[in-house]
Amino acid sequence: MRNATYTGRHRPAAQTPRGRRYVVPVALLSATVAGGLVIREARAGELGPAAAGAMSNASTSVDAVGLPADPDAVSAATAARAGGGTSRDTSREALAGVDTAGSTSGPSSVEAATARARADEKARAAAKAEKQKAAKAQAARDNAVKAAHRWVSPLASYTLTSGYGFRWGKLHPAQDLATPVGSRVHSLSSGTVIFAGWDSTGFGNLVRIQYWDGTVSFMAHNSRLVVSVGQTVAPGQLVSYSGNTGHSTGPHVHLEIHPSGGEAVPPMPWLANHGIRL
Repeated sequence: MRNATYTGRHRPAAQTPRGRRYVVPVALLSATVAGGLVIREARAGELGPAAAGAMSNASTSVDAVGLPADPDAVSAATAARAGGGTSRDTSREALAGVDTAGSTSGPSSVEAATARARADEKARAAAKAEKQKAAKAQAARDNAVKAAHRWVSPLASYTLTSGYGFRWGKLHPAQDLATPVGSRVHSLSSGTVIFAGWDSTGFGNLVRIQYWDGTVSFMAHNSRLVVSVGQTVAPGQLVSYSGNTGHSTGPHVHLEIHPSGGEAVPPMPWLANHGIRL
């Protein structure tokens, strides 16, 4: 029979029990543990797996030692749980609203931007076309003016005879162009006929034309006239047929040039300055 009073090397002396003892960690006495107990009672399964297990173990330990839960902590934990659920629901609804707004307003915004871009491109194309049209019209007008203001020779075929200068004691203010009777005589440029008829001073059948720049030409000794006073003429237009009427020594065209309607000037240099070389 074993000796209960034996105190050997390997057995300590027996001590009289003084009652049941429990070792409780200090951390389990906090309000956090009490909150954990409440959370466990309020379906701890709704927490994450790790957190739910930990809180369940902690609350079981409190039950085992018979510690009462802190009412304030219980209320706070319950409110926090309810608020957390509400916050999560609110966040989900807000995110859902953002997704819905993005899905509904996104395409509309893109379509509106695309429509604006197309409208802008169309407006730019229309403006460009209008500008090109205006430039083309302006070029046509410029070409028309240039054509109307060109200068041409009065005859296609001729021979130079008496020129500008004194002859038989008086000034001959013209250039004579010998040509057969009936040769076609043309307007030098665009202008208006200011005289067409018989001149009794020696010119015979005379045509006077005032051109677009104010210059006036005299073309005399014609056999026949084909224009009338007030008629507008274009460069190279037929105005008469050459002849030998008036004070003339032979068939020719007597050509005078009067810049701005003033005194006559030598025709050859003036015509050369306007691109006509006789």
